[in-house]
Amino acid sequence: MEIFKTAAENPWIIDIFIFCVGACAGSFLNVCICRIPAGESIVSPPSHCVCGKAIPPWLNIPILSWFMLRGRAKCCGAKISFRHPMVESLTALIFLLLWINFDLPVALAGMFFSSLMIFCAFVDIDTMELPDMATVGGMFAGVLVSAAVPALHGAEIDGAPFMASSAASVVSSITGAVVGAGILYLLRLFSGIVFKREAMGEGDVILSACIGSFCGWQGAVFAIFGGSVIGCVLLLPALLLARVFAGKGKRDVGIDNKPVDGAAESEGGEGGAAVPFGPWLAAGALLYFMYLHSLVDAYFGGVARVLLGV
Repeated sequence: MEIFKTAAENPWIIDIFIFCVGACAGSFLNVCICRIPAGESIVSPPSHCVCGKAIPPWLNIPILSWFMLRGRAKCCGAKISFRHPMVESLTALIFLLLWINFDLPVALAGMFFSSLMIFCAFVDIDTMELPDMATVGGMFAGVLVSAAVPALHGAEIDGAPFMASSAASVVSSITGAVVGAGILYLLRLFSGIVFKREAMGEGDVILSACIGSFCGWQGAVFAIFGGSVIGCVLLLPALLLARVFAGKGKRDVGIDNKPVDGAAESEGGEGGAAVPFGPWLAAGALLYFMYLHSLVDAYFGGVARVLLGV
């Protein structure tokens, strides 16, 4: 009891704990990102170096170990990609911000959703594919989470039974999935007609449905178009730098000797580079979920009132 009393009197202790939980979740996501696309178990064998030696627990501390080892494996000196502490730090920071800014049920739902988005984003970078277990599974998970947490869609009805709020939340979730998938599917068809080639994959369509199931149709629309803007702003300078420094660096290796610097290489198409859309969808979705949901929802509400003449 004394522990809980101390924590209640010093909220920063809980904040640090949540950050550490997020870092551990990020470490687990690193394993999933490397192994699941390769069809490998995420349980066995335990984390090991590229030389095959098992990594002891005291050298496998999220975030800290990379800096203590200075980015090199202790057993053989192999380079460890900076992506590992980056994913761990990103997940830890998002978990902490969700904990600080939302009530517990929505924060927990957001932690699950953000983990899913981080996983999808980095797998898409590496493989140019999005696993169905994450996108399709995530879409159904979004509906279930929405049923359990009506506040996720602002569907709490004052004075009404929980089941009524839950049903309203599920309707919002399913609507978001349908609208998200529908818009991106139409854009996919249109871009195929205009550019005479596939501009995005089916996985992106399903990912937008997954986002809609957690964020509603407003979040899905923002993720699609807001994510595109984010991608343009960040990607154009990156592509210019990539052209300048092309061929000058070597690829890092990560967990289980997997390359981790992305698979967005030139892919069939008139010398153009294939660029994954999943990371930008995920970025737009997280930005909406964490900070812009009220503003975006108010904007769409204003547009609806103007169109309906209310």
